[in-house]
Amino acid sequence: MVTEDQQSSTVEILDCTLRDGSYAVDFKFTEGTIKSVLSGLEGSGVRFIELGHGLGLNADERTPHPTRVSDARCFRIASETLTSASWGMFCIPGIAELDHLRQAVDAGMQFVRVGVDISAVAPAEAFIALAKDLGITAFANLMKTNVLGIDGVTDAVRQCAEYGADTVYLVDSVGGYLPSDVTELFEKVGQSVPIPLGFHGHDNLSLANANSLAAAMSGAHFVDTTLDGIGRGAGNTVTETFAATLHAQGNRHTYDFRALAELSESVIRPLERLHDDRTYQLVGGITRTHSSFFPLISRCARTANVDVFELMAAVADIDRVHPAEDMVQETASALAAR
Repeated sequence: MVTEDQQSSTVEILDCTLRDGSYAVDFKFTEGTIKSVLSGLEGSGVRFIELGHGLGLNADERTPHPTRVSDARCFRIASETLTSASWGMFCIPGIAELDHLRQAVDAGMQFVRVGVDISAVAPAEAFIALAKDLGITAFANLMKTNVLGIDGVTDAVRQCAEYGADTVYLVDSVGGYLPSDVTELFEKVGQSVPIPLGFHGHDNLSLANANSLAAAMSGAHFVDTTLDGIGRGAGNTVTETFAATLHAQGNRHTYDFRALAELSESVIRPLERLHDDRTYQLVGGITRTHSSFFPLISRCARTANVDVFELMAAVADIDRVHPAEDMVQETASALAAR
């Protein structure tokens, strides 16, 4: 459970190297890498560590990209490796079922992060309720937070608080926020809903660390990070850099940023990663288009012989949440005709 002390004004790092970072290595972290990262993070003072498939519990069975190490094996490795830090996994309703949450808790999991699109948070209710019944900490992660204005974000956070969430994360899934956006968001939502907030940033505009600091200075209790910034697409807030920034700011937490940097250098940097197209990530950040839609937009752009980034911008103006293939095709045809 998140203790009262851990919900103080001190910013808490939640490291998701072994979860979000799995995208960058095609979900092929080895057992050796998992053990090294777990023990290294714990030894450096990180108290919340997430692992598993990028899409969370049961994603091995529901996606065409399984992990090298199964959920069940991750449970055992985490329970055997960690002695003081808490470990948890992501959970997207529909990919995971309630029984998968029960199995993880039976295996020793101490927190769950229930991920739902901010425009449709209702599926989180049953998972948060079960997590609380099972006695673990329940985080709600509001993916694609950017698609709603502050009033809509506030309503979604309030709804998750009513479900029983211990903390609600605001998620810059597209890496498109500016620090001023994050400051305003956390100040206004934090004033409206008395529940701890967290921030998860992506680095499309190379602002993940700046945005995380803005969140921390505006009331965020938790900030997600990954070693060397490894993560989906453009990557995430950098664990070792953010820990050092907190230290420089005067937040004298127990994070050993030098040890974190050494862990990043020795274990994460040598890993072979999937190619990251900077133009796609940059334009994705500017248009606030989620990277999961890049293949669809690219395919339709080729078919219609139009500029893919012009199409990306046009699609984003219509629907950033779930752009349907028919809509993308029609938009591409309209650009071609023009």
